[in-house]
Amino acid sequence: MKKIILLVALLGCDAKKKQPPPAAGPLINVAHVLAEKVCACSTDKDCLHGARDEWDAQKEQLLGNGARLVGDDKTKFDAEIARIHMCGDGGGLTFWDH
Repeated sequence: MKKIILLVALLGCDAKKKQPPPAAGPLINVAHVLAEKVCACSTDKDCLHGARDEWDAQKEQLLGNGARLVGDDKTKFDAEIARIHMCGDGGGLTFWDH
């Protein structure tokens, strides 16, 4: 009986480690919408500060889930995140990942 309980416990622990990748479409869309907002700000500092506040509120979860994407989905996601940084930097406001 102890062996069965131990086996079930081990299998349960293993199942928690293997989470399925997040749905790519919504993640890419969120990153795209935010990139569009940042890029639309151009050099408007008030606009950029608002966009960066929005970025800061969700970056940890967004980047954490985005790191689990693979293949073309990961490439698309990373491109949108790069646009956020590029447009923010171009407008004179840095968007940090950390």
